[in-house]
Amino acid sequence: MLKKTQASTYLSISAAVALAAALAGPVQAGPKKGGTLTVALETDVRGFDAVKGGVLGVSGETVMRTMTEPLLGMSRDWKPLPKLATEWVSSDDQKQITFKLRQGVKHHDGNDFTATDVAHHYNRILDPKNKARSRSFISAIKGATVVDANTVRFDLKHAWLPFMAFMATTSMSGPIPSHRAVAAGTQNRHPVGTGPFVFEKWAGGDRITVSRNPNYWNKDTIHLDKVVFRILPDTQTRYASLKSGEVDVIWTDRGNTIRRAEKDKDLAVHKAEGAGALITFFNTRKGPLSDQRVRAALSHAWSQNAIIKVTWKDTVPFVKHPYTGQFDCGGTNYRDYDPAKAKALLAEYGKPVKISMIHTTTPRGRELGEVLQQLYKKVGVELVLKPVDQNTLVKKVFTKDYEISGWRIADGADIGPQIFALHFSKSSYNLTGYSSPDLDKLALGMRTATEMKVRQNRLCRMAEIMNESGHIQYRGGRRYHAFAQKYVKDVPYLRRGVFDATTVWLDK
Repeated sequence: MLKKTQASTYLSISAAVALAAALAGPVQAGPKKGGTLTVALETDVRGFDAVKGGVLGVSGETVMRTMTEPLLGMSRDWKPLPKLATEWVSSDDQKQITFKLRQGVKHHDGNDFTATDVAHHYNRILDPKNKARSRSFISAIKGATVVDANTVRFDLKHAWLPFMAFMATTSMSGPIPSHRAVAAGTQNRHPVGTGPFVFEKWAGGDRITVSRNPNYWNKDTIHLDKVVFRILPDTQTRYASLKSGEVDVIWTDRGNTIRRAEKDKDLAVHKAEGAGALITFFNTRKGPLSDQRVRAALSHAWSQNAIIKVTWKDTVPFVKHPYTGQFDCGGTNYRDYDPAKAKALLAEYGKPVKISMIHTTTPRGRELGEVLQQLYKKVGVELVLKPVDQNTLVKKVFTKDYEISGWRIADGADIGPQIFALHFSKSSYNLTGYSSPDLDKLALGMRTATEMKVRQNRLCRMAEIMNESGHIQYRGGRRYHAFAQKYVKDVPYLRRGVFDATTVWLDK
């Protein structure tokens, strides 16, 4: 029962609210229930199993978020929030973290969500025999242990600052599937999770359909009946489908489409800044690229400004390291465009340089190859272009069967684990093959740092060595764009560039 002073205050506030409502007119109704949202994606998904499906791109993560969930949510300013876990406690040495799980949560197949699902998921990724591509990112975790049905404990090799961020990621290591579906071998093509939508069907190369989960633990926040993900690789087709009303949302990073859509008053613009970078890999294990002078020459022959203007139409920022948007490094030994320096380094090398590049058959991939080809030609380097589909490119990079390839450093609350995995000499994700004792020492020191400032300083020093070596070229920073019909309401912030369809609603 309210005390008298509290009741008086409450009544005064209520009267004020009622008066304000009367003056403002009718109260707007809440989110409408029902309807189907159609989202156009650029690429099909490789699968939804953390081991078999590989590493998710934007398209895969967009679909994955609707059906599976991580232990934690994440606020706009990267603070952990309860989700499948409601409470957590860390040991004094920060090497043991215990989570209490939300009770009453069901998988789509009707089975209870328990600590067994969590432990099975993470231990399977961490088992080196499974060769999970996301293992390198979370290898600071020793393993996960079931304490009881609703409690799971993680043991770490050392204190690890990004741990909570990785418990909230919606890329492959984060979303927790049913361990039964994984054991049955069906998870990759018929995902079962705890998410707000249930897998319905997948017509390869065409569409993936999910329907509202009637037993979702937080079902009042879900409004749509269905979400249909259309696979439309061509940017112009995606945009035309949006304008015609065939689809409700498109994601794009094509500069021409972004500029055109931004001027369209009939569309809602959703934009977000991010960390990470669009990059080009050099395989330092192969041919002339094993020589640092050649890599340095190609870095000076490269113009990041050119690709930003040609492909991105100035819709992404220029970067000198992958941490832009999170913290600044100052000077990082970035190699500016300087054809004269490139020619001098090639003359010192003293041999003709002919190399090949694999690129996707998308307009973005072709443009990158053509711009590189023209810039390298100006300094006397011959570049042979080899177009391949997205899945083939990923396979070739992971098997080190390439010389040059486009890639990305994905956005996230903390991208240190990616930088570690890309550069530590013993990492399976060291896809360029570059290593040095100094870089290894910095990588280990960064990884085990218990103070964020120390961690960031070491990341900046790693960026200096990366730029000096020249095995990674930057093609621009991360800025994300999605465009939607104006009746698509309450669109969440495009974290990592992913359009989160789970809580939106349709006002039509």
